Amino acid sequence: MKKFDGLNYYEILKIPMTSSYFEIKRAYKDTLSLYNEDSIVTYSLFSNEERDKIIEDIQNAFSTLTDDQKRAAYDQMLVDSGQVETSIPSREKQYTSTPLSSTHASVNESHLYSRVKEKFLAEDVKTLSDEILLKERLSGDDLKKLRKAVDVKIQEIQNITKIRTSVLKAIEENRFEELPPDTYLRSFLRSYAKILQINPQKVIDGYFKTISLDKKTNDLDSK
Repeated sequence: MKKFDGLNYYEILKIPMTSSYFEIKRAYKDTLSLYNEDSIVTYSLFSNEERDKIIEDIQNAFSTLTDDQKRAAYDQMLVDSGQVETSIPSREKQYTSTPLSSTHASVNESHLYSRVKEKFLAEDVKTLSDEILLKERLSGDDLKKLRKAVDVKIQEIQNITKIRTSVLKAIEENRFEELPPDTYLRSFLRSYAKILQINPQKVIDGYFKTISLDKKTNDLDSK
C-alpha cells in the first residue's frame, strides 16, 4: 500500500486539479474511510503513528483545497516548483457556459430587465420581495419564489449570466455540497440578484448565513 510521501494534495485525494468542491469533499470522505482505524482494508498495514500521519495528510489536503485562497497559493506553488504544467486550469469554466453572441445577449437582457421592472409594479410582488429581503437568512426556495413571481425562467438567467443551469438549480434547491467555491458562489448570487433587481449584498449575506447554519447542524449531527 503506497503512502503519501512525495504526493501532492490532488494525488493524495486522487482527483484532478479541476475538481469542484463537491468532488473534493467526496474524495476526502472516500480516502479518509480507506485509511481510518476502522478500515478493514488497511487495518494491518500501518502502525498507529503511520496512520495518524496519513490522516493528517488527508485532512491537510482537504482543508487546503476547499479554501479558495489557500488552493490558489498551493496551485501556484505546484507550478513554480515544476510539479505540474505552467498553465493552471480554470475552475470557473466548470460552472459557466459558452457565452451567447453579444448582440443576442444584450437584446435578451434588455427585454428581461424591462419585464422584471414591470412585474415589481404589482403590490403582491413588491410585498413578497420585501418579506424575503427582511429575513436574516435566505434560502434557495426564497430566491426561487421571487424568480417565479417576476416571471423569470431559470434558462433566461443562464443565458444572460452564463451560469450553468445545474449550478442555478443547486442554489435554488439548497444543495450546498454541489455549490462552487465561495468566491464563485458570491459572484453567481450577485448576478442572480441583479437579474431579479434586488439587493445583491443582502442576497449574498442571507444565503451564506443559511449555508453556515447548515454546516453547524451537520457538524452537530456527526458528533
